[in-house]
Amino acid sequence: MLENWLNPVNLKNVVPIDMLSDYQWGKNIVKYSDEMPDLGNVKLAIIGIDEEVADAVRSQLYALSMHQESFQIADLGNIKKINPEFLILIHAALMESGILPIFLGKHRAYTYPMYMAYLKRGQLVNTVIVDERVPYTFDFQKKGKDFYYLNQLIDKRELGLFNLSVIGFQTHFSDPAIFPLFEEHGFELLRLGKVKNSLLEAEPAIRDADFLSFDISAIRYADAPGTPFPSPSGIYSEEASQLTYFAGLSDKMTSLGIFGYHPEYDTKGLTAQLIAQMIWYFAEGVFNRKQDLPFEQSRYTRYQVNPKSVSEDLIFWKSKKTDRWWVQVSGNTNGKTNRHRIVPCSENDYKLASQGELPDRFLNAVKRFDQFKG
Repeated sequence: MLENWLNPVNLKNVVPIDMLSDYQWGKNIVKYSDEMPDLGNVKLAIIGIDEEVADAVRSQLYALSMHQESFQIADLGNIKKINPEFLILIHAALMESGILPIFLGKHRAYTYPMYMAYLKRGQLVNTVIVDERVPYTFDFQKKGKDFYYLNQLIDKRELGLFNLSVIGFQTHFSDPAIFPLFEEHGFELLRLGKVKNSLLEAEPAIRDADFLSFDISAIRYADAPGTPFPSPSGIYSEEASQLTYFAGLSDKMTSLGIFGYHPEYDTKGLTAQLIAQMIWYFAEGVFNRKQDLPFEQSRYTRYQVNPKSVSEDLIFWKSKKTDRWWVQVSGNTNGKTNRHRIVPCSENDYKLASQGELPDRFLNAVKRFDQFKG
């Protein structure tokens, strides 16, 4: 069925496979270069939305060392038609088969059909994006959906957007009116300065998400010049790979999109190298998943605190396997929201609660449950 939606990889546009060593990705991954391969043991699949983008990344990715030996990775070629419906169908079909897709394309607006694939499954969706800007506008009719794709998620939130986190945005690029809107919905904004100060503070937001959309413009120009929206400040290359590693580690994360790359601006291939490394670390994260989910109390240490500002005790859980933290939201849950009841947080959130201060993550979670109760 996938053959109806995908074109094979043209290996002539990538690296000569016979020039690669046995330990490199190009010799080890399953490739749709002639016939669709058996995907029975495949865990991750690379999908090109824009062929020139995907091929530039493939040329770098195929040359990297293969360390993830416990599951297969596939390169399934490129989408035949660049339209939302094709992307939605492919995404939904792969997830139904238990395969995590990695999408590569030029435009951040591809995030929207990724989101729609989750709605087709009838679930409330947690979305996290990494971007130097918050792609939302209060003048959507004039400015359009290609750049400000978050309008399609937020303005029709009742269709299924439960949580949204934006990581690495720069305040000087942002409309100040966006901040109270996000606060009202219980969404999370992590500005670049906070991420730079402690990258670990971004990890709970990523761990809480069903999918990650990463726009290359969030990375500083010196590390990723292959974008039409360059900025002298931004996330460093090592931090970008760490964020995708966090995404891979998350048991909840089921797809990744890396967008915003334009090979015509990438004269020395530096950005393609970085994207290849980000994919490598995402795969490494998936390889190292610890199965913290589904939640079972016996695998956690329970901590109970009583901030004076609330009538109920707050219950925190710490994984015995990974030392990662969660906070429990006890009220206003129903069938659809129940899987979001245990909210990822940081040790710092627990320390704040122990000192009598309610963590923002908990307060935002309560807002979200209140808005979806019933």
